Amino acid sequence: MKRYVESCQVVLPEDYQCEGIIVGLLVQYGSTTVGNGNFVSLSSTDSAPTVDIEGFGKNGTTRLFSVVMADQKALVASNKVYPYINFWIANIPAGSTGAVKGSILEPYVSPSNTSKNIPYPNPFNARNHTYDFVLVPQRNPLVKPMDSRLVNSLADIIQQYHCGSPLQTVSFTTSLY
Repeated sequence: MKRYVESCQVVLPEDYQCEGIIVGLLVQYGSTTVGNGNFVSLSSTDSAPTVDIEGFGKNGTTRLFSVVMADQKALVASNKVYPYINFWIANIPAGSTGAVKGSILEPYVSPSNTSKNIPYPNPFNARNHTYDFVLVPQRNPLVKPMDSRLVNSLADIIQQYHCGSPLQTVSFTTSLY
């Protein structure tokens, strides 16, 4: 039986027309479960992780979810920190259990390949980086990929795509060299 890290009940804003939902998020690289900033070897992150969710809207209301993977400190330049979106799974239906049944908005880019995708020299100023998987509710289906994976803030891009506040986050740390 799979263990869902920190399953929680949350209350969504009134404009979601839902009093509450119950969610659970499980992310694994092989047999290693992501959670609470644990260390995952860089080689273990070469392939996309397995993402499982449990998500239920109240009274069977149809809901969609997204799981966004981001390095929130991918680039530090001119006293500003820029997150990088490594992976975005969208349109995950409520009531899902087990392996995610959504659509890929942004294909997986492993931590070891992130530096090849950032158009600035020496983007990684730290050896260890933390990667977050954020589960958010969606208001509508998402289909348009991002213009750039390097963003001003994770909160801004989630809002731009009309997603709600994060319901749950799990994270891991890896050494990039």
